[in-house]
Amino acid sequence: MNELNVWLAYVAHPITTAVYLERVLRRICRLTTIGPHVTEHLLEVGKFQNMKLPVLPHDIETSPTPDMAEILTTTPPEQHPDLYIWVHSVDGHFPHNLEALSCPKVCYLIDNHIFLAAQIQWAKNFDRVFIAQREYLPDFRAQGCNAYWLPLACDQEIHCKIDLPKLYPVSFVGGVPAGSRRERLFVQLGSQIPLYYERCFWDDMARVFSQSKIVLNEAVSNDLNMRVFEALSTGSLLLTDMARNSGQDILFNNGEDYALYRRDEELAEVARFYLENDALREQIAARGRRLVHNAHTYAHRVEDLLAVALGGKPDTFSAEELRERSLVDVSAIDAATHDAVCISSARRSFVIPVLDMSPASEYNVGTLLHDLEEVDGDVIVIFNGQEVAEQLKGHPRINRYAIMKQNIGVARAWNLGLEIAATPTVFIMNADLHVERAAIISLEQTLNSLPGAACVGPQGSFFDFSLTRDNIYFDKGSFNQPLAVDAVSGFFFAVKLEHFNAKLIRFENGFTPCYFEEWDLGLQIKRAGLKSYIVPTTTYDHHWSGTIRALREIPFYERTETAGEILLRNRLLFLNKWRGIADTDNNQELLVSGFKWYVINCAKEYMDNKNYDAACICLNQCPDDLEISAFRRFLEFQRNKLEYHEIQ
Repeated sequence: MNELNVWLAYVAHPITTAVYLERVLRRICRLTTIGPHVTEHLLEVGKFQNMKLPVLPHDIETSPTPDMAEILTTTPPEQHPDLYIWVHSVDGHFPHNLEALSCPKVCYLIDNHIFLAAQIQWAKNFDRVFIAQREYLPDFRAQGCNAYWLPLACDQEIHCKIDLPKLYPVSFVGGVPAGSRRERLFVQLGSQIPLYYERCFWDDMARVFSQSKIVLNEAVSNDLNMRVFEALSTGSLLLTDMARNSGQDILFNNGEDYALYRRDEELAEVARFYLENDALREQIAARGRRLVHNAHTYAHRVEDLLAVALGGKPDTFSAEELRERSLVDVSAIDAATHDAVCISSARRSFVIPVLDMSPASEYNVGTLLHDLEEVDGDVIVIFNGQEVAEQLKGHPRINRYAIMKQNIGVARAWNLGLEIAATPTVFIMNADLHVERAAIISLEQTLNSLPGAACVGPQGSFFDFSLTRDNIYFDKGSFNQPLAVDAVSGFFFAVKLEHFNAKLIRFENGFTPCYFEEWDLGLQIKRAGLKSYIVPTTTYDHHWSGTIRALREIPFYERTETAGEILLRNRLLFLNKWRGIADTDNNQELLVSGFKWYVINCAKEYMDNKNYDAACICLNQCPDDLEISAFRRFLEFQRNKLEYHEIQ
């Protein structure tokens, strides 16, 4: 490779993509740069006055439209190229008489989404064509071009992480055309969260990115642009929209390697979420940086280009191959589970963790034990402290109990209850719950009758995994038939112990003392191929967060934390665990909510009743994708058809 003589042709301009290729090629081969200088007029039009970088001369200076036959006659034969690479950098530069070059001739075309028609014509002059935007490969190939996808990348020496204080919540470096979607988006965001903007390049850009908690990006016409890779390389969190058909959804995972806003309206909410979760934000940013350095530097791109252009490699790496390469030595996370055995003759058990007498609620463990006097089944109480245990351990309605000297938390108490329980059905109940026999029977019947039911309760939700928020929550009395959901609320629910034992499902002890147990359980159930249901019963009462509202801090084991501290810590654990599991299982669909299909089914019901306006409003709750867009077009067709018949 050291003897390979490469000519790299582009307009001398310090911030074009070709410069990054030049930096790599100079290290590995004999490189000659060839082309014209950028003009002051073009620098002014492009607003590059802040680039603070000199325009260096080429090894061979040419006019914007050089005649390659003439250049070869003035160049010693030993300096003629073994490979000619032309990079589209500035309009007006294109070589003539390329056929005079006896070596392979390739081009690298960047902004396919802007100059597609012109680039296709240029491409016909080259033996091989490398393009940055994957979406347009069919267009080039349809015109007979040997076209290959070569995405943009980062230069880890330039786009580096600088150890500076994080001064900016959110920053953007790039152009903001007046009247553009980008301008509207940034004005909207800036009205809610401080947004820092500076048009700068190279070292200055790396400085701004490094000083930012979040680096913002907006794709233009679905381009997988330079900023994506450059921001990731600096180790700050990239927040971007989805460049559809670009390979982005395969190369990087939302919430694991970067952050995604699916709709313009949710940009501020997503940004605020990651600003409020420092540990999660920095973890994602660090992982994203590692992935781009593993597979997405310009050294990687040059290696792939040369292998195809000279080495006989049939194609550049696919998005799937790049993803695999980026994950080398990046470990996934998995979790251990355990088992239990049913041996009791009773048909049901009630597991009740108790910390105190629920001072913020009118209900407590005493009133709940009274409710259960009218219901058959084993009552198992897990006392998370000795004071209440001394008062109640002899209660006639308690069949079994365990006394903890310290608060072991909700998940551990539930697991202990499951280990003690020996009945087909186990009910989990908060101590501050009021329940009637009708609610218990309703849940039990549903658990035993609905297909694949592993967990049922009277309230639950569809949740957005990445942002850890509810898409929709079904409260008491808000639905009228059983519904499969992502997760059932944890204050009152029933589980089928047979499924839990067979599929090794248990509550995650790591969430001690509280938060995220229910969502974790919902994902475990989904992973096992089972379902969680909510049931329309109303014969119960519960006031949320009774104990938590009454305590400024929550003691557990030898620690004491506020509810906010526990929430942040457990959110990070939850996201880490399930991203790791999804990667290990190669099943990102595991993390996709059932909310979209719920919305589509609701919209179908409205459509069946010819209420097309309500159906459209219903669909607007979900981001656009192929199914939603297709359904929306079908609704419009049906509406027009109805209006036509009414007119007739």
